[in-house]
Amino acid sequence: MTTLDAPPVDRLRLDRRSIWVEAVKPAGGLLLTGAVIVTFRGWDRVGWVEPAIGVLVVVGILAVSAWAWATTTYRVTPTHVELRSGMLVRQERSVARERLRSVDLTVDVVHRIAGLAVVAIGTGRQGGEADDELKLSAVSTEEAERLRTVLLVRGAQPASVDPRAPLAAFEASWIRFAPLSLLGLISIGVLAAAVGQLRDAIDYAALLGSGPVQSVLAWAGSVSPVVVVLLVVGGLVVLNTILSTVLYVLFYGGFRLVRQDDGALRISYGLLTQRSVTIEEARIRGVRLDEPLLLRLGGGARAKVIAAGLGVKDSQGNEKRDSDLLLPSVPRALAHRVTAAVLGRPVDVALRSHPLAALRVVLLQWVPVSVLPAVGLAVPAVLGVFPWWPALLALVLVAPAVGFAVLEFRNLGHGRAGEFLIARGGSGIRHTAVVRCDGIIAWRFRRTVFQRHPRLLSAT
Repeated sequence: MTTLDAPPVDRLRLDRRSIWVEAVKPAGGLLLTGAVIVTFRGWDRVGWVEPAIGVLVVVGILAVSAWAWATTTYRVTPTHVELRSGMLVRQERSVARERLRSVDLTVDVVHRIAGLAVVAIGTGRQGGEADDELKLSAVSTEEAERLRTVLLVRGAQPASVDPRAPLAAFEASWIRFAPLSLLGLISIGVLAAAVGQLRDAIDYAALLGSGPVQSVLAWAGSVSPVVVVLLVVGGLVVLNTILSTVLYVLFYGGFRLVRQDDGALRISYGLLTQRSVTIEEARIRGVRLDEPLLLRLGGGARAKVIAAGLGVKDSQGNEKRDSDLLLPSVPRALAHRVTAAVLGRPVDVALRSHPLAALRVVLLQWVPVSVLPAVGLAVPAVLGVFPWWPALLALVLVAPAVGFAVLEFRNLGHGRAGEFLIARGGSGIRHTAVVRCDGIIAWRFRRTVFQRHPRLLSAT
C-alpha cells in the first residue's frame, strides 16, 4: 500500500489526567508561598483575601487546563507529525518525520504519580520556542514510549536497548565533581531572589530584631572581622558542598547512556524529575567538551552533542533545554572515551596554538574593563567626595583580569583529525568542539577593532 492509499489516521488528545496535573504544580507553589508568609507575618496578620485569591487562581488554572486539553489534538501519519492547538488563536503545525532529530521524555514527581510524561519532539529548527519542537504535555507513559519508537525508528522494528554494554552509567565516584559545579551557591542565589520577591509580605524589622538574629550580630561585633569572614566563607563552602551533592544526585542519579540497535543514543537520568532523550546517531554532527575552571582543576569535564535542533536558545539567547546533554560532570578520561565512541574514533590530537599577537588582543579585551571600577571611584575621590582607598582597592581586579586573559590565550587552539575539525577556546569555561567537516554548512569571519592591526580574525 502506498502513502497515498494509506487509511486516514485519527487525531488523538492529550491524557485527561493532564488537566489536574497542570493545576497541582501552581497550587503547590501557592501553598509554599503561603507558608513563607505565615512564618514571617504570623497567623494573626493573615486575612481571608490571600487564601481566596489562591483558590481563585487554582480554579482558573483548572479551567484553562481543561480548555487547553479540549482544543489540543495530534496525530502521526506515515510522513508527518501534526499538532493542532490554541485556545483563542488556533495553530496547526505539520512537520515531516524525516526532519525529526530527537524525542525527549520528561517525567517529574507529579507526572510520575499520575502515570504521565511530557513529550518534546525536536524538529531541528533554530528559531524561537514555537519553531524548534512539538510539545505534548502530557500523555500516558505508554503513549510516550510508543511515540518514541514510532518517530525515531524509520521503517525498522522496535529497537531493543542492550543493557549489557552502556557507554556510561552513573557511578558514586562522580559525586566528587558536584561541589566543583557550584550548584549549591547557584541554588542559594535563586532562593534568595525568590524570598526577595516576598519583601512586602515579610516584616524585616521584626526579623532583624528577633533574639537569634541579635545574638548572631552581637557575637559578630565582638570578634575580629577576619574571623567573621573566614567563618562565612567556610560556611558557604560547606553549604555549597552539601547542596551541590544533593542536587547532583537528584538531577543525574541513575544516569545511563546506551546505544540502541536502531542507531540511536538514549540518555536517561534523574531521580525526582526523570529525563529520557533519544537522539538519532546519524543526525549527530559532533560533540563539545565543557570544562569550567574548577571542574578542570579537579580533572572533570562535561559533554554535549552537536546536532541541529538540540540545545536551542530562546529569543533572549538563553538555553531552554538540555536535550543536548551527553555526559554530566564526570572524569575527563571517561568523557574522552565516550565522545570517541560516539564519534567512531578518538580525536585527542595536539592542537595548533594561536599566534602571540592574539594575547595582546585578549589583554585589550580584559584589562580595560577591569580598570573601569577604579576609574569610576577615582572621579569622586578627586572631587573630595570619597577617600582614595576604594579606588586603589578596585585596582586589585586588574590582576585576575590579566590572569583570565592569559588563560584564554593558552586555551585557544584548533586542528583537524581525519574528517573532524577541532576548535578550543574560553577562559572560565574551556570549550572544545569536535565537528564533522561534512556537517559544516557555513563560515562566519569577524574582525574587531583590536584585531585589524595585527591582522587577526575570528572564524565560526
